Amino acid sequence: MKLSHDCIRDILLFSESLPYNESASGDKIFKSDLLKKYSSEEINYAVSKLGDDDAQLIKGYVKFASNKPYMTCISSLTFDGHKYLDNIRDPKIWKESKKISSKLASVSIDIMSEIAAKVITKTLGLD
Repeated sequence: MKLSHDCIRDILLFSESLPYNESASGDKIFKSDLLKKYSSEEINYAVSKLGDDDAQLIKGYVKFASNKPYMTCISSLTFDGHKYLDNIRDPKIWKESKKISSKLASVSIDIMSEIAAKVITKTLGLD
């Protein structure tokens, strides 16, 4: 399954919106304004890749039973999640970063963050 950069960004924004020491699961995630445009499969896949066992950009997980997800939980951003989100948060920066990255078939989260950082630097006239 392909990991959607838009879904990643929206999950990070959703995670950041959660009050400190509070988590979200189930419909609170899937029916949220930020995430309702994605399928549960897209969200579960992204949460599992962004969560505790992989990229560690969020404190979150997907639990499985009989090879099917039965619980999705998000509680917060990690420090690395905050750093990445700070690079891609601004809609204009995000749009330009996606435009630049679209020249390739795919780019990693690390490369997307670098692209966004360069767009920010250029926008601020620091290049």
